[in-house]
Amino acid sequence: MRVMTVLAANRCRSVCSITETHPGPTLQSPASISLPAPPRVHDQASGVTVNDEVIKVFNDMKVRKSSTPEEIKKRKKAVLFCLSDDKKQIIVEEAKQILVGDIGDTVEDPYTAFVKLLPLNDCRYALYDATYETKESKKEDLVFIFWAPESAPLKSKMIYASSKDAIKKKFTGIKHEWQVNGLDDIKDRSTLGEKLGGNVVVSLEGKPL
Repeated sequence: MRVMTVLAANRCRSVCSITETHPGPTLQSPASISLPAPPRVHDQASGVTVNDEVIKVFNDMKVRKSSTPEEIKKRKKAVLFCLSDDKKQIIVEEAKQILVGDIGDTVEDPYTAFVKLLPLNDCRYALYDATYETKESKKEDLVFIFWAPESAPLKSKMIYASSKDAIKKKFTGIKHEWQVNGLDDIKDRSTLGEKLGGNVVVSLEGKPL
């Protein structure tokens, strides 16, 4: 009996020794396992930044403070934003704007004039300060518009779409966003009226719907 016990003990020491000398495969913790990088989402992939002037224009249009008549005339009614030539920044597009002071002077109908600013064969972002009436009251609201016509080059549509979040994040507090894919979707002002308040909107820029 004692011999068997000694043999069992020796066998245990031998097995333990083998286990220590030849360890099994080491398990890695989840933190140490190298996983492939996740695919980059579109807004990250574009790498586009927003020029400070874009943010300034938005803030000036958003804050309706008491101003002199001359200051009100310089206020933007509508403005377009485009990508810079190197496609790295969203900037204010030069000479593509309507001022409040233009209305009744060089611009008869601001909405029609705004639609004419949009390029037929390329994408743009825009802010439009809509003045409209419901059955109860007169209102003003900023509308962020993403213009992406079907006739625009595919590359342009891709980079404007992937960069939209970059500019949208800077336009805090905007209630209305509108993606437009062609003139047929925007030339009728009643479409914007529906975006602003459904069938309760009775006029836009003084024109009945």
